[in-house]
Amino acid sequence: MSHSHSGNNNTNSICELLATLPPGYAVSEIVVDGFSESVNAFVTLDQNTNLAYFTETGGGLVVADCRRISLIDFAD
Repeated sequence: MSHSHSGNNNTNSICELLATLPPGYAVSEIVVDGFSESVNAFVTLDQNTNLAYFTETGGGLVVADCRRISLIDFAD
């Protein structure tokens, strides 16, 4: 495969997808460990910690481990 970090088996397809999204990309919902979380937009992914940041509709911040996100619902 392409060059990857040695021994880095921490990523999954959701993490890889988030890494391609621009800041502010519209996302309406994520599911983390089976729990639905309403969000407004993707903010950023810290690839060192695997933490994904999303804004809430009310202006709050949702932080989730991208390895534990099972679903992302992209807004229309």
